[in-house]
Amino acid sequence: MKVKELMERVGTTNFGFTKAYIADGMREINSMSEESVSTAKTDLIKDQRYYAMQDSDVSGMVKILNVAILDSDSGTYTNINRIIGNVSVDKDQT
Repeated sequence: MKVKELMERVGTTNFGFTKAYIADGMREINSMSEESVSTAKTDLIKDQRYYAMQDSDVSGMVKILNVAILDSDSGTYTNINRIIGNVSVDKDQT
């Protein structure tokens, strides 16, 4: 779709106004997309609750998007839900 067609659909003749709205929309779309996504893996240890991540896995990280555990029997990943709110800490971890 061309800018002229968009202006006709919106019902405006002001090109500068339309151009500003298009630029704002493009910036908003860009802010919602992830620029750099990486994957880190570790092995689970029986009865271990907390795991440290390697420095190479964490460098440049802004946020964690997803945590999943591989079920070796079925070969599928099970998502771990995010904890929202207060997190209790074991006495031995303080």
